[in-house]
Order: sequence, then C-alpha cells, then structure tokens
Amino acid sequence: MNAQSNHPISTSTSDTTDPQFLGPEAGQQAEGEEQTYDLTATYSPDDNKLRLNSATRLDRDVYDRVKAAGFAWAPKQDQFIASMWTPARADLCIELAGEIGDEDSSLIDRAEDRADRFDDYRDKRTDEAERATAQARRVADGIPSGQPILVGHHSERHARKDAERIQNGMRKAVQAFDTADYWKRRAVAAIQHAKYKERPDVRARRIKTIEADKRKQERTRAESLGFLSQWDAEPMTMERAMAIANQDYCSRCYPLTDYPRNPPASQYEGHTSLWSALTDGIVNADQARDLAREMHARVVAFSGRWIEHCENRLAYERTMLADAGGTIADETGPEKGGAVRCWVGRGSWVYIQKVNKISVTLLDNWGNGGANFTRTVAFDKLAGVMTAAQVEHERSAGLLVELANKTGFTLLAAPTDESKDAPLPKQAETGAQVVEPNELRTDIKAMRATVKAGVQVVSAPQLFPTPHALAARMVDLAGLAIGMRVLEPSAGTGRLLEALPGVVPFGLVRQTALQVVAVEVNAALAARLACSGLAGTVRCADFLQCSADVGDLGLFDAVLINPPFAQGADIEHITHALKMLKPGGRLVALCANGPRQNASLRPKVEARGVEWEDLQADAFKEEGTGVRVALITMQVWGRAVGPGRCAPGRMAIRSLRGAAPRARAPTPAASPPTGGGGRLVSPLIECTSDSFCRPHGTAGPKGP
Repeated sequence: MNAQSNHPISTSTSDTTDPQFLGPEAGQQAEGEEQTYDLTATYSPDDNKLRLNSATRLDRDVYDRVKAAGFAWAPKQDQFIASMWTPARADLCIELAGEIGDEDSSLIDRAEDRADRFDDYRDKRTDEAERATAQARRVADGIPSGQPILVGHHSERHARKDAERIQNGMRKAVQAFDTADYWKRRAVAAIQHAKYKERPDVRARRIKTIEADKRKQERTRAESLGFLSQWDAEPMTMERAMAIANQDYCSRCYPLTDYPRNPPASQYEGHTSLWSALTDGIVNADQARDLAREMHARVVAFSGRWIEHCENRLAYERTMLADAGGTIADETGPEKGGAVRCWVGRGSWVYIQKVNKISVTLLDNWGNGGANFTRTVAFDKLAGVMTAAQVEHERSAGLLVELANKTGFTLLAAPTDESKDAPLPKQAETGAQVVEPNELRTDIKAMRATVKAGVQVVSAPQLFPTPHALAARMVDLAGLAIGMRVLEPSAGTGRLLEALPGVVPFGLVRQTALQVVAVEVNAALAARLACSGLAGTVRCADFLQCSADVGDLGLFDAVLINPPFAQGADIEHITHALKMLKPGGRLVALCANGPRQNASLRPKVEARGVEWEDLQADAFKEEGTGVRVALITMQVWGRAVGPGRCAPGRMAIRSLRGAAPRARAPTPAASPPTGGGGRLVSPLIECTSDSFCRPHGTAGPKGP
C-alpha cells in the first residue's frame, strides 16, 4: 500500500506560484503559517524507481531539495520520479512522506498507460495530417496535372505561390503523419520494452548485475571495517597513524576555524588527505583517528544500506524468475555432448564441448577455411538447449545434418500427414481477412516523394537565364535584319529569343521577322520553347553533337549564345558555334571570366588587337549567381565574293569594354551594301572586293 503523510514544512514568504514549481495549485497560505503537504512515496522493484506524489504545490525550498536529489517532474503521471533508488533519495522520501510504500501498478500496467498516452498523441497528429492533406489537395486540384512552373512565363509568380502553398501543405502533412507514426511505434515499443524486461533471460542478466553491485558494496564495507580495526589499535602514536593513513585514503577540508594552527604548519584550507594533514602538522594522531573512525562508520552504514537494498531486489527478481519457470538453461540443463542454439551458431545448433559454472564452451569457425576455435557463452545467452540423448535421437531419425566444419548441425523438420493437407497459416488468414488499403498512408507516400523532389520547375543544370537588359544588349550587338537566320544553341528558357526583334506578344507564331532556330538539350525546356512560338524550329539535342551540314542545322547569319559555364563547357560551345556562321556572320556570346577562359579565348581576342569586355560583378545578380562574366563579339572574315559577302578566310574578334555598348558608325546615306538575300551588312565592318574585312581603324591582317 502507498505510504502517506501530512508532513509539516514551514514555508517562506517567497512566491510559490511560479510555474516552475510543478506541483498542483495549493491554497493561499498566510505569511508565517505552517503549510502541510499531502505527500506519498512509493518504490517499484520492477524498474528500481522512487516516486513522490504531492496533492499540493511544493514551495521553493522543498521543490529545490526534491529536484537536487534527482527527482524529475512527470506531468502526465502527475508525480516526481527518480531514475533509481539511492539511500539519499530514500531518506528524502521518508522525511517528506513518513515512509515508502510499494507501488500499486506493475511495469506492464505503467507501460499500457504510457501506450495509451502515445495513442492519443498519434490520433491528434493523424487528424492534423488528414487536414493538411485535404488542404494541399484543394490547392492542387486547381492546377492542371503535371503542370510545372514556367520560368519567365506570365504565370510564374502565381504558380510559384501555389506551388509553395502545396509544398508547405504536403510538408506539414508528411511531418504530422511521421509524428503520428512515431507515437504509434512508441506505444508498441512501450509494451514490448515492458515485456522484454520480464523475459527470463533478461531477468537473469539483471540478477547478475545486481549481484555484481552487491559484491562491490561488500568489498567497500569490508575495506572500511579493516581500517576501523587498525585505527582502534592502542596506543595510537604518530608513526602508527602515518603508516595507516598512508594506506587509508581519507580526504576532507581543514578550515582554520576548526583546526587552528600556526606556521610552519600548513595554512591550506582545501581538500587534503589525512596523511598530508598529519605530515603538515594540521592534526595530531588522536584527531586523525577520530576523523577516520567517523568517515569509515559512515561508509559502513552507507554500504550496508546498499547491500540490504540489493538483497531485497535479488529476492524479488529470483522469485519472479522462478515463477516464470527460469531460463532455458534452467529448464534443460546443458551437458557435454548436447547442443545449444545461440549467436555462435548463426541459426544452427552447436555442440557443447564443456559445461562451466555459469556458461558453456562451444566450437566456432570463421568460415574462411581456418581451424575451429572455442567460445564461452553464458547460460542466459542461450536460445535453446538439447541434451546428448536428444541429439542422438534426432541423428537416428535422420533429421540431423552435420555442418562441414563439424562444430554443430542443422535440424530438418519432421514431416506429418496432417501438415500436407492443411493450408498455410498466412494463406488461410489471407483468405479469411481482406486488408483494407490505407488511403492516408498512400497519399502521404506520394506526398513524401513530391516533397523530396521539390516543386516542379522547368530548369536545367547550369541554367542561368540571361538578364533582360543584357539580352537586349546582345541582340543590339548582333546587328540583326529582317529575314536573317539566327541560332540560339543554348536556348534554355528563351530569354534571348524574347529579346529578338519581330516578337509579337501573343499567337502560336510569335517570331515574325527572323528565321530562328533554337537548340536545347533539356526536353522540358525544349517542349516549352516549341509551344512558345519564339522560334520557327526547336531542336531538342546536344548542341555539340549538331553540325553545320545542310541536312542538320546549316549555316546562320548570327548566333547568340549564353552557354553553360561548368568545367569549361562555354569554350567548347563558343568554338563549336563559330562553325555555324556564314562568311560575314556574327556571334555574340557570354562566357565565364575565369582562368580557363582567359587562357583559351582571351589570347585569341587580344592577338587581333581588340579588347575583352569584363562585365560588372553583379551582371547575373538577378538570376541568383555572382559568377564573373565576359561578353565577346566575334565576326567571321574572308575574301569578298560579292557585295557584302566574304569568301572563307580569316576570323577576327571584336570585343567591347564598358557598361554601355560602343556606338556603331552610321550607314552611309547611299543605298547600303547588301548581300545576296538583301541582308544588311553591319556598319561595324568594311567589306571590299580586294581586301580583307577588318574593324574600323585597324589594319587588315596579313596572309591568306
């Protein structure tokens, strides 16, 4: 029965309504009045814990003492619980409650109560998951199935908001479901843990631990009793006291108020061993004996209480083990020639080589062709035991199959006539019971995959769309005219295509002035570009695998490219794009302004006497990257074959510096030079029939 006491404790005038004082609310007490607490203390040998219950709120002093003793407040159980029994905690419980009673509830009962609380937590989180799932589904139902966020599209902002709401709802549903699943596992684990602690083999191992603790305390008590007998010897001289103190380690503080001494005696007041106190003149032989007696008397009493507690626990555990029938080794005693099943056999039976006091010796083999070796396994680690007679019986019945290493054997199941016609348990159960699918779990599984994948955005690795202002500038540098063939070999989201002239705001075909060919390796982006109408031809392919052949992409009047920058890919794309230009064609490209590009492209630029343009560091800031970028403009040069046309010849590079594009010379007032297709020749270049094309103000390169 529970022990209960109305224990009077004087209260202080401090505020006891602070929430940290976790007990229930108490009635108001007048200042200076004596407050009583309805306290009960219990002990449970199942888990070796002390529990302290209070019907009223504890004041600050009592609460601090309870907390300092190692008690923790459990709000669901409405009590203070100590993790284990100790003499100090037991003394505090006796002081506050009068006595310590037995805990009424068993370990299984407490585990079931705990599982019920966990089930309540699970139900709440499951309801929360269902609500979040329904909310996310309502938002998702208004979006076409599989519709991604179209980067750069007019619906991008609204789509991103909806996608964020869906993501947040799915994430909340998944988290709530995971929490509910967690509490479900905790509820099952609470029962399993309680049953595990009541298993005979676990109880047997717990008994061994308690026995070890008891032996330790017995050694401590015996040591203190031995020193007590030495200190009781007469006469106690200084030499004898120092000899005993040299073996008996006693340490304490020696304040000057209690142990006055004058120099040259030590004036140190901190922790000092008894031997040092004798040698430093702090105490004499009689004082040292009194101090040692006092300390060892406390140790003997303290160890005695621990030993008594261990004996009580051992009596309880042994009784419970006997009621459960004991361990497997107790039911069937191991004997030499028999066999056991344990972790050594890895599922097989292992022959017993020797039976020890609390263990058996077995043969084991690593399975790598080496020799057998012995292992020792305790009785409480055995999962099965066969006597020698049982082993011989199974061998004679032909059910025993020896292992190749001769360490043990496996057993074959004995056939029975009834088992042939009887349906398998799982089959019978399956036919009798139809398991309903868990709709919520299915939804959460799909949501988990969606949350893991993230919001569907039409994007590609190393895709950083060209900023609008820079795209307009690149188009201006290209010097485009009506009817030109223009190539965008890394079209991406179509930012450069949107900046081209002749684009109308709507319609299936939005590009009305140029013959635009777009190449994009990402299938989703290519499909979007095909639907956008920004290009007459959209090719989903790797640009590096395309060619300038007539049957492939062909040649172009202009190429605008913002290639991928990773691992020098921009160098490959720009070099390959030059092969796509007609004589006199122009390429406007962006490239990373890094060491690799400076070593490969920049020398070609500077070798022709022109400049390399370094864009500002924040040129791509609006696209979420601070990569350093350079802008280059390249023109194919060659011998002229007609007005405005050049035969294949040299390649020169024109680069600009500065934030704004350099102004181009105006076209002469006379009719501009035109090529075969009426294409306007850029005023940046001069083409004559008897000279190489060259930039204004520069001498034409020599050579063919």
